[in-house]
Amino acid sequence: MIQTRHYDGSQENGFLSLYRACLEHYQIPAATSAQETRVTDLLSSGQHLSCLMAYESARPVGFASWSLTFPAGAGLALYMKELFVLQSARGLGVGRALISGLITIAENEGCLRMDWQTDSGNANSQAFYDSINAPTFDKLTFRVNAAEFSSFRSFIS
Repeated sequence: MIQTRHYDGSQENGFLSLYRACLEHYQIPAATSAQETRVTDLLSSGQHLSCLMAYESARPVGFASWSLTFPAGAGLALYMKELFVLQSARGLGVGRALISGLITIAENEGCLRMDWQTDSGNANSQAFYDSINAPTFDKLTFRVNAAEFSSFRSFIS
């Protein structure tokens, strides 16, 4: 049975193993020790970042990172930034448990909606969201990477 619980700092080693696997899955270079510490410190402090972790027995098998945001109409939305499940745990209900946990959080926080995105080329992710009958909403995503901050600023100044 898959269980979920909020990251509270006591799961740092399990979280870091999932975080590293997530970066590897997306073929992103490994985070530095300082970057990992910054993420876990923010998660532990409850500032800016939130994470729901999934476990099969005591083994961490997935996580969803999320935050509250506004406006969502006249209220709040829960925004899921990442849903990651270890390859070995896919098909066990981990993603469903994480989504269900986030819906519960959204309800408890009085959110008017829950939003998330997936890369347009991520067929596995899209198939999963289709399988849970997740409604789609058309929006474009814009992103400025840190290496482009200065040059982008020159366009808007």
